[in-house]
Amino acid sequence: MGLISLEKIVYSIILLFLSSLLYIIFIPILTKLKFGQVVRDDGPKTHLKKYGTPTMGGLVMIICFAIAFLFIYKNNIFENFELLITLLGFGIIGFLDDYLKIIKKNPKGLKAKYKLLLQLIFSIYFLYCTLIVKANFINIPFFNVYYFKENNYFLNFLMFILMVLFITGVNNGVNFTDGLDGLCGSVTIVISIFYIFISIYYKMDIDLFLINYIMLILLISFLIFNKYPAKIFMGDTGSLFLGAYVAIMAIKLNCVFLIFIYGFIYFFEVVSVILQVSYFKMTKGKRLFKMAPIHHHFEKLGFSENKIVLSFTLITIVLCIVSFLLLGGIYGK
Repeated sequence: MGLISLEKIVYSIILLFLSSLLYIIFIPILTKLKFGQVVRDDGPKTHLKKYGTPTMGGLVMIICFAIAFLFIYKNNIFENFELLITLLGFGIIGFLDDYLKIIKKNPKGLKAKYKLLLQLIFSIYFLYCTLIVKANFINIPFFNVYYFKENNYFLNFLMFILMVLFITGVNNGVNFTDGLDGLCGSVTIVISIFYIFISIYYKMDIDLFLINYIMLILLISFLIFNKYPAKIFMGDTGSLFLGAYVAIMAIKLNCVFLIFIYGFIYFFEVVSVILQVSYFKMTKGKRLFKMAPIHHHFEKLGFSENKIVLSFTLITIVLCIVSFLLLGGIYGK
């Protein structure tokens, strides 16, 4: 059976309908329960109108992804099971953070040390299953160097640690990107399409194709309600779930070392925060940017949310095309 078939088209329509229906149901419920967005006092004044907009919309993505995943693998539930558990795990971390901020009125949410610890636990679990139990490998581009297929324990251990840091780093990058209506969803849609093309053209892996295809449908459904002006936000529940998806799919598709190109926006957001904090401390109160993450800097300069989202999305499209062409050197095509 081909990658694209009438059956898959029907399933995707059903999934799109189901997730959209859940948003229609959840939005008034979340509004009634006052699961609303909290706006920073020092943020752009245009964000004040976002106060109280329902958040934790990532729950719908998680629920629908789990249903679709279990349906696909109903005959072999443990196929790619570590991927499901890891994504759900990161989603739960985000949910706990949102719950503490919104319900318990704790502005800091889940303590940073506990958040990082949980991220490390799920990252280690995924890598243990993928690199050790299933004996998959990571390729250093253009040098034909493979790890976890050779008996070099030091390099294997080093690679394992680097990949743990990679997953947590990408996860936080995606989290920082979730700051404007439609921004995180739009950028991640482009990357999910990029992953779909890799699955088809380079890997020819039906399982990875289906997982990325599911994520694309769910992101499109979310963006319908999250585009400016947003009717719902994904919250950390959604951004940590998506962050885990972007990172572990890069490992699955063997394009880890290109993420600084195709995932430049995520990287740009993280670096802007690091630079802002470092500069603030070094200069004892001065700011490098008007506000960080960087998308807020552009807002402060007078750019509209739609213009920033469109610009960041177009940049991601171009860089994904560049990355796809570079992958030919890795896969030998």
